[in-house]
Amino acid sequence: MRGAGTAITAARLFDLLRIPVATTNDDQQVGLDKLRKGDLSAIALVSAKPAPIFRELGGHEGLHFLAIPLSSAVTGIYVPTRLTAADYPALVPQDQSVDTVAVGAVLMAANLQIGGERYRNLVNFVDAFFTGFQSLLDPGHHPKWREVNITAELPGWRRFPPAEQWLQRNMQIAATPNLQDLRAIFSRFIDERQQASGGAPLTAEQKNELFGQFELWQKGQLH
Repeated sequence: MRGAGTAITAARLFDLLRIPVATTNDDQQVGLDKLRKGDLSAIALVSAKPAPIFRELGGHEGLHFLAIPLSSAVTGIYVPTRLTAADYPALVPQDQSVDTVAVGAVLMAANLQIGGERYRNLVNFVDAFFTGFQSLLDPGHHPKWREVNITAELPGWRRFPPAEQWLQRNMQIAATPNLQDLRAIFSRFIDERQQASGGAPLTAEQKNELFGQFELWQKGQLH
């Protein structure tokens, strides 16, 4: 849709890559149907992976992902990442991956007058959300919560003072990832390191083996 995240990001990427395009703004399913019919050359979508609309596609349809060239102009703004068979088994071969970019999201608060009812409500929300955040990382909650960093800094922006105060009081708790978190962080580190060096992506088994070695190293058992 015009003005939505996909439209804004796609326009920015095409501009960075200096690719002239004629765009149209359609609903996801409408755009996919037009692509199947040949009315569109490609469609763009900003979504948490795996996006259901692509998970439902079969390899027999002749559709495939296009890699985004990771130029310095692109990586200076967006975080590089990859699509793999784990995300889309029918569209990405097991031994291959597709370069793409990730778009971050930020939770922002209004600059409210201290002491007002809305300000107090926001303070209560911060306390409840930050205090209960670790429970959102447990099994049964959406896996995307494990990618949230409540201690992250946003250049040029000031953190909501009660949120900053909560972090100062609870920094050790906020900064200590659980084992599942640590595995996810380690996996992303390996993927980005391989991508930066031009190496092939590692399999889940290879990353698990490296993580096991990392755990031993942490415990001082690996020499």
